[in-house]
Amino acid sequence: MGAIVGSYLDGNATSHGFLLYQGKVSSFMFPGSIRTEAWDISRTGIIVGTYNVRGVAGTLAFMVKSGAFHQITFPGFSTTNASAFGVNDNGDVVGRFVSNGAAFGYLLRNGKLTILSFPGAQAGTTPTSINDEGVIVGNYFLSPFDGGHAFMWKDGVFSNVTPFGSTFSLASKISNTGVVVGSYVSDGLRHGYAYKNGTYTKIDLSPTVGSLVDAVNKFDNVIAEKEEGSVDPLFKGFCAAAF
Repeated sequence: MGAIVGSYLDGNATSHGFLLYQGKVSSFMFPGSIRTEAWDISRTGIIVGTYNVRGVAGTLAFMVKSGAFHQITFPGFSTTNASAFGVNDNGDVVGRFVSNGAAFGYLLRNGKLTILSFPGAQAGTTPTSINDEGVIVGNYFLSPFDGGHAFMWKDGVFSNVTPFGSTFSLASKISNTGVVVGSYVSDGLRHGYAYKNGTYTKIDLSPTVGSLVDAVNKFDNVIAEKEEGSVDPLFKGFCAAAF
């Protein structure tokens, strides 16, 4: 599809979702919301994200499908703090929600809810992306003070995909070709990375500032960020081949 979604702040510091497609930017808000953030879009145009409404603490999760907005709910759970971070062409959604003080990673497929919890992750599991094969990546936290570690969930089995030697790492997205992208910290500096079939590739946009890879498509093109300046960091998007 070649579309990109994300979020921006207006002059009143209100967050809006945006869609960039064929060079045109469209801004949108979940109906009745005071804040909207878009996190992912499938090749079939399904968008997922989070929104806030006045008088309700925490975020709610949403989906845009065929031009219509829908709140995402979780069978068997009531929650006012939920996020949707990833969606695939089948409409499967992954993210995290909180219910009765407990946090849960989830996969929502055809109305069926599957709870995802990395073994030993005492401070929670946060899925961030799912591809069309149903492979999920995300982050788990061993303790409240843990910076995070990247995981993959494939055929019901968890595996650790944290780059070797890193202090902590985050997985942002997985493509339909199985490329995982994200960031990790080593030697006090944040680096972007791509991972496939056991091989890690470092993606540094600059040798002296931090890098973060946000997304990857089926062509192994990535969207990444880098910090510029020491007082007010700026972030820029880039598209480049991962391999």
